[in-house]
Amino acid sequence: MRLLLAAFSIAALPLAGCERPDVGAPARGAANEDAAQPPVNVDTNNPYAGEWASAHADCGDNRKIWTIESRRMAILPSLRFCAFKEVFVNADDSEGGRTWSASAQCLAEGRESRDFLFFRLDDNLQEMRVTFNDGRPTDLVRCSNS
Repeated sequence: MRLLLAAFSIAALPLAGCERPDVGAPARGAANEDAAQPPVNVDTNNPYAGEWASAHADCGDNRKIWTIESRRMAILPSLRFCAFKEVFVNADDSEGGRTWSASAQCLAEGRESRDFLFFRLDDNLQEMRVTFNDGRPTDLVRCSNS
């Protein structure tokens, strides 16, 4: 009888922290686990490849997206298209992040140019700085669907 009474008493106690989770809410600790994981569709051989924009809010606007592939890129805001002739990997990782450089044949506004590009990808694979020749760098964020 005592055992039955003890079981009933324990069952009647409110269980703290056992409330029903919100539907669609991430599990506790999921954000930290996701931050440690690389983005889903990152090409490990060419992690600079993907869809990029100046801000996450611009990712939904196709006119503001930079599409970078392993050997070519299209920058829709400036209507610039480039084909990479050679891609080099910078072995010196002392400044943090990883750097690639590419010699490219580009077409913009009806004019062809030979350019040299630098891609500095942050360790999180979500942010990158792109520089054409010796120009001003452009900071980009990876769009979630790439």
